[in-house]
Amino acid sequence: MNAVIDQKAAFAERLNRINRGCQFEHADVIGHHTQRHYNKIAARLAKQPQRSFSGTVLISIAFLCGMTAVLAGRVSYFHLAKTEGLPPAFYDLGERGMALFAFVLAALFFLFLPLSTRPRIMALLAGCLLMHYGEIAVAANAPEVWSQIFSPEYAASLAEQGKDYRLTPTG
Repeated sequence: MNAVIDQKAAFAERLNRINRGCQFEHADVIGHHTQRHYNKIAARLAKQPQRSFSGTVLISIAFLCGMTAVLAGRVSYFHLAKTEGLPPAFYDLGERGMALFAFVLAALFFLFLPLSTRPRIMALLAGCLLMHYGEIAVAANAPEVWSQIFSPEYAASLAEQGKDYRLTPTG
């Protein structure tokens, strides 16, 4: 019975400390030094700058680099696959060949541009994914451009697949 009363008293003391604003408890006993250390940490976190204009621009550049990597990978593999005399394994790559070229280009963008922070890497990957999965919608809305970049047959097949993704003036 004594242990229960002591626990209740300890809990009441702890609630009193929390109500007085001493919420950071070190080893269940708060001291002046611990509270001062907590206030320093909180002040430093509050002073940290938000994303700068150049950081926002670099995130946009990373997104465009991801889209460019996938498009350039697809174009380069598409045109290299038409070349004669390459090893037979190269022609069997198919979609993996495009992904390999896109990965190498994205890695080059990552190395030569300052894209090593987490938001920039995520923007690079988002651009890659958007262009990979959104190619059908782009080809459906701009078949003339796509037939100049790729073969007309390939552009027509993508435009047929993306007929539901066409943008019209009426909405």
